Amino acid sequence: MQEKQPLSPSWFVDIRLKFRHLQLLQALSRHNTLQSAAESLGLAQPAASRLLGDLEDVIGIPLFHREGRRLVINAYGSVLTRHANNLLDELDRTRDEFNELLSGGAGTVSIGAIDGPVVDLLTTAVLNIQCDNPNISLEIRTGSSVGLFHDLMNGEIDIMIGRAPEDARSMSCHYIPIGEEPMVIAARQNHPLFMKATPVRLEDMAPFPWVLQRKGGKSRSRLESIFQDRNLPLPKDIIGSDSLLMTLAYLEKTEALTVLSTAVANQQAKYKQIQIISSDVNIAISSYGILMLKSRSQSRPTMKVLDELKKNLRPAMGG
Repeated sequence: MQEKQPLSPSWFVDIRLKFRHLQLLQALSRHNTLQSAAESLGLAQPAASRLLGDLEDVIGIPLFHREGRRLVINAYGSVLTRHANNLLDELDRTRDEFNELLSGGAGTVSIGAIDGPVVDLLTTAVLNIQCDNPNISLEIRTGSSVGLFHDLMNGEIDIMIGRAPEDARSMSCHYIPIGEEPMVIAARQNHPLFMKATPVRLEDMAPFPWVLQRKGGKSRSRLESIFQDRNLPLPKDIIGSDSLLMTLAYLEKTEALTVLSTAVANQQAKYKQIQIISSDVNIAISSYGILMLKSRSQSRPTMKVLDELKKNLRPAMGG
């Protein structure tokens, strides 16, 4: 290997980076052996090995180390692979956007959002977008902020509405703050706790099972900190799930409690799916907002969708 040198501004020209190198890095991110990665590209294993060796030679740094037949990526390989995936995704998006224009559409915009904004703000914005820009195809996905941020960084969504790591706001993303997300504790209709005087104490809720976000989720972490602040042991019976559907189904069949966005809880209570517990617990989690990658050149349809989102999210920005 050559001595390690920083990459120059024209490094990809200097090392004669090939499209096949990008494809191999992407294949290696999806397969844990060189053999299976090579087969996915229609290459013989020796040819893929030479291609990887050529890339490591011109870069001057190993990108993987071997554990038996497995290739384990290192920090250098991780950086190159992540950006190779982004470049190839952008080429796919170019194709899709171009073909969308050929077919008379304006393009596709993917939005990822945590559950709370979906109920009121995002739904209203989507209705307006469909009315004013019917040629824009919209794809909506929901999930936890952690999962959605991963999707944003990987180029799987264009716009995210949720929370991101603090450093991401300044380093990798444009961030438009919206406000705090109020939360409530909820259970099925006719839960035993509704027979108690209100507000219900946390001590009375602790013995029941809970269905919460997976470990590390903001609302779960906030509830756990409240238990700790009151010197109460954490509930022993906790199911971790980021699925709203799973949460609602579990509540219906058990005496479990959960923490939901106030907007989601009010919607579900309206249809008698759940009932909100009046408690002595005040749960509000950190501010969320609109995030977009600084490194991506946004399409005109994406900017139109962003303008509509900002217009409809404005009422929440002061809250």
